[in-house]
Amino acid sequence: MSSSKQRKARQRAEHAQWERDQLQLAQRRRRNVLLMAAAAVLTLTLAVVAAVISTGRDAPPQTVGESASEPAKLIPEEAAREAQAAEVNQAIEAGDAIAEDYTVPAGTPVRSELKPPPDDRPVACAGRAPANARATRPRYPGGPAKVLREGIDYVARVETSCGPITIDLLEKHAPVAVNSFVFLAREGFYDGLLFFRDFGGVTAAQAGSGDNTVGWDIGYRLPDELAFAKRRGYPVGTVTTTSEGPYTAGSDFYIAYGEAFDAGFETQRTQTVLGRVQSGMGVIDTLTSLDRVGMGGEDYAERLFIESVIIEER
Repeated sequence: MSSSKQRKARQRAEHAQWERDQLQLAQRRRRNVLLMAAAAVLTLTLAVVAAVISTGRDAPPQTVGESASEPAKLIPEEAAREAQAAEVNQAIEAGDAIAEDYTVPAGTPVRSELKPPPDDRPVACAGRAPANARATRPRYPGGPAKVLREGIDYVARVETSCGPITIDLLEKHAPVAVNSFVFLAREGFYDGLLFFRDFGGVTAAQAGSGDNTVGWDIGYRLPDELAFAKRRGYPVGTVTTTSEGPYTAGSDFYIAYGEAFDAGFETQRTQTVLGRVQSGMGVIDTLTSLDRVGMGGEDYAERLFIESVIIEER
């Protein structure tokens, strides 16, 4: 069988597996939404109950003339939980990113101690591994800093082992996702990371994970910004978040290289469109033509690095 036929057969098998996975993901999304709502209610309820108990235990006997309506005093731990829950609810209402810890100033890096594992695969296009290929990437538990400016068009120039990719960022349609991408790029977060996964079932290349795995946690979560995707879909060259439901997206991103990405999400647009490739799809073609290794054939036989991401303002 020719390599072209093998590739198509593999993509058909991967797409069939992807459809099975989507059924499980749909159930997970519904469960996540219910759990988020329940957790917010439970947190507020526990804070109120704890406040009542603490007040009843610690307050001195009420004397004549004292008001029975004086506000309850919370112990520091209870106050912190209540403040965190209030900030989360406020962020959800505003459609903003949810931070893991609002006591940490936005944009503050915290060492994660996690880094990409040792990897001896050759580098694609006869390139070399960047010096920071195995560096520890930070997390940002206070959320990203606000870096976008009104009236500015943002473009990302992604230098890779096989050449440049230019991405027009869609700050008007996905301001929260684009703000996160621009912030991380300027922090140097993406420099030295890999295009680490071929999601062949829906023809998308994945990059942007701090340790080159699908389990990376950046310290904050992005909301869905889906209006543009619902209008335009996901044509080849679309750059999206990697979401499994509301507030599950982080630093990772997909670049769609085939029509299966649009078809796969046709009935449920779950990925925020944050940009579109203006030039450089040949780099992705080179990437997807590489042999596959690893479980499920989602790893590339050669490594293609993001050497740098430069943000231009227009």
